[in-house]
Amino acid sequence: MSNVHSDSQFRDEFLTGAARAFFTMAYVEYVESVESGDIEDDYDYPRAGSGEAWEDYVPSELPPNAFALAGQLWAQIAALNGAAGVYTLNARATEADGVVPDAEKFGWYLAMEAMGHGVSWFDNHASFDSKLPHMDVGSLTFDPEAYRG
Repeated sequence: MSNVHSDSQFRDEFLTGAARAFFTMAYVEYVESVESGDIEDDYDYPRAGSGEAWEDYVPSELPPNAFALAGQLWAQIAALNGAAGVYTLNARATEADGVVPDAEKFGWYLAMEAMGHGVSWFDNHASFDSKLPHMDVGSLTFDPEAYRG
């Protein structure tokens, strides 16, 4: 369930996708740090096995600051691409692919690219001109209690 409720369904879905990406990648890093002993925590975190998607193991409730990070991404995209920001990139993506992007997936992939995870919207879609910020998100971005769900 989304914590976002604006006057734009596109924006709500984009922010939810971006928030989910930020939280998922932080969760992965946290769980791996616990398993390696870099972080002391005796909770038994669910984790993805070989060939499984981490998204299936992350708590479904996103912490509020995941949405705050998504909002920062939204604002930084506007700063880099003009006032219309994400709407401009959405229009460019629509023109490049000939179909309107799924807003939640669009948010997920732009957040992944902003974090530098090597996953990009352009892996499966036509390219278009865009500028994205770099955002640092890691295991300590969220309170460890958020990872327990």
